[in-house]
Amino acid sequence: MQELIIFLGKLAIALFIVRFHTNLYRLGFNPVAAKLNRATDPLVLPFRKLLPPSRFDFGAVIVAAIIALFVAFILIPAPLALPIALLMLTSVWLNTVFYAILITVIGSWLQTDPRQPVMQIALSCSDWLMAPLRRIIPPVGMLDFTPMAALFLIYFAQRGIATLILGGFNG
Repeated sequence: MQELIIFLGKLAIALFIVRFHTNLYRLGFNPVAAKLNRATDPLVLPFRKLLPPSRFDFGAVIVAAIIALFVAFILIPAPLALPIALLMLTSVWLNTVFYAILITVIGSWLQTDPRQPVMQIALSCSDWLMAPLRRIIPPVGMLDFTPMAALFLIYFAQRGIATLILGGFNG
């Protein structure tokens, strides 16, 4: 039962993270992003009304954090729930970016049109990490090593989170 709660919680967090990124890159015209916005509006809009206007959809991040807290409080004793929820939120965010990078890489191999709705969403989720790396790592001929560098960074960040979760709270 715990595995199911964790899976559903992480899936819900990932949906709100994707919503955050699609709204950051203004993909409201994208049919998949529009359906995601309509489906998640009842939870996000009350928080957006409380926050000052911004180009960032912080309401989606707040809902994702609340879901992480809810899952953490169900599974873990109260004193550890907040740090575990923050680590879960960060971990799911990194996993979402990881899979978005994989989708963009496979899409580039298959020569998928970047205007395709799923590719637009994947690009919006991974661009915050890939764009700065592209300025640092130049392409070598026809090869772009930026996705590989980004995946390594995500891997090392996730290993750090796993270390914190497994051994960081013992003292």
